[in-house]
Amino acid sequence: MAKRIHGRLGVVVPVLNEVRGLRLLLEDLAHQTLPAEMYEVMVLDGGSSDGTAEMVKQMVEDVPYRLQVVENKGTTVPHARNLALDLLPDDVEWLVELIGHVRVDMDHLEHRVVAWEEAEAEHGPSLAAMGVRVLGPLERTGRVEGWVDAALRSPFGRGGGQFAAFHEAGPTKVPAFAMHRRSAVKDVGGWDPSWPTSQDSDLSMRLLEAGGVLLRDPRPTVRMDRRPTLKHHWRMCVRYGYWRGRLLRRHPSRLDPREFLPLFGALLTSMLWFSWPSVAWVPVSAYVVVIGGEGVRSVVRDRALSHAFGVPLALLLLHAGFTAGLLQSTFGSPPRARDR
Repeated sequence: MAKRIHGRLGVVVPVLNEVRGLRLLLEDLAHQTLPAEMYEVMVLDGGSSDGTAEMVKQMVEDVPYRLQVVENKGTTVPHARNLALDLLPDDVEWLVELIGHVRVDMDHLEHRVVAWEEAEAEHGPSLAAMGVRVLGPLERTGRVEGWVDAALRSPFGRGGGQFAAFHEAGPTKVPAFAMHRRSAVKDVGGWDPSWPTSQDSDLSMRLLEAGGVLLRDPRPTVRMDRRPTLKHHWRMCVRYGYWRGRLLRRHPSRLDPREFLPLFGALLTSMLWFSWPSVAWVPVSAYVVVIGGEGVRSVVRDRALSHAFGVPLALLLLHAGFTAGLLQSTFGSPPRARDR
């Protein structure tokens, strides 16, 4: 490993009732190839009732790195990250974003450091954040989680943000699970607590506006659990759509036209229905063929027969929920802040 980085990493993990998944993540972090003295982990608990905080306290003596759990009285993710920004020791120069329902490989932190060193050699101190590639879980806990995972891996479901598929390092507006330069985050005022969702996108846009460089690298990966029920999947899609709409009003340059295709399709179908009913079935049929084809492709790829109808259903809920959230961002109030 190169020696360009002299400070340490602070792994910041906001949680709420994630005792099982968090234990697995902390165990993953205990087996890193990066020397334990180069990083520490801060868990920020937003009011768990399942024993999450107690479990972390019990693990403090069992892991090789410095581990602490802090009460997040603000409860939300931006409150947690700002709290870590203030409380971590001064020699922690980089903040690594993780959450309680992800898993990482044993070389995860080392890959982050190497990727940062290589990028900093080119961009210098203007390098503000480096994102990773997000994958689905190694083991799915249920049938619906498999449908959701396949939908998010589909080119019609993953988009260009957190679930983007990429294989080469390069610039991005939205680095997923980023490693941030602590001083760069402080310079733009940290995370905005008024954003319970999309707070990372808001921060990224402010970093870009301040002249920062944001990159992503495929070598460090994060495996993220998917929603276990269609109800949870729908809520996630509506929430993401709502806060994306709000984000676009504050940062128009974040616009991704692909995210508006379902809305465009719905408007086109409605217009045809009233003006030329005989051809209104054309865009509907084309959509059914596309998402149905994704279901068939997933059956072949994942060898799961239920994907034939489950993946199209998950894609339909993704497109409809995100679009409903976009519209709600203009005319309605935000979804529940604690809905994760």
